[in-house]
Amino acid sequence: MEITCGNCNTSFVIPKNRIPDVNKFKLNCPKCREPIVIDKGSSPEPLVPPEHFPHNAVVAFIFVTNDSILATMKSDLESKNIYTSIAQHVTEAVEKIRINYYDIIILEEGDFVKPILDIIKTWNGIRRREVNVIIVQTSGTSLQEQEAFLRGVNAVISRNDAGQISKFLALAMDNYAHTIEPWKLSAQKIQHHI
Repeated sequence: MEITCGNCNTSFVIPKNRIPDVNKFKLNCPKCREPIVIDKGSSPEPLVPPEHFPHNAVVAFIFVTNDSILATMKSDLESKNIYTSIAQHVTEAVEKIRINYYDIIILEEGDFVKPILDIIKTWNGIRRREVNVIIVQTSGTSLQEQEAFLRGVNAVISRNDAGQISKFLALAMDNYAHTIEPWKLSAQKIQHHI
């Protein structure tokens, strides 16, 4: 459940298993510590309908709050005939990741993407390998392999490189293509032997 504090406008997500089995409850905002009253009966969570793209289309999901970076990435991907899907809120992003299949997932660094990364961590090896997961981090250097490994993603791109975002996105996608190539060849060989 996504909750927004009325005092400081901070949004955060409470996992379903942590929500009490009552219609109304109170909690404190983790940022400003002001009490928030939640009435589950007054506003049901919206469900996101499944998205429809052409068969065998390559689809990228982007959840980035920086409008300039979002626009550049969306434009770059669409110029390569990659369909894009974006989310405005954490709840929408989580629902889209749960019900749709994406070839590329681009997320901005922050605590608010933890529920999305938690979903990705539950995927089996084959499913996870088929998705290029890229994090736009708030600091650091772009395309640091060790940083990507530690985060459990394929690539990291730094917001500090916003002026070169197109270049680093293309490099991240090329690196992924080279990484996945042996797996694709192995899968083809197995298919021919079956």
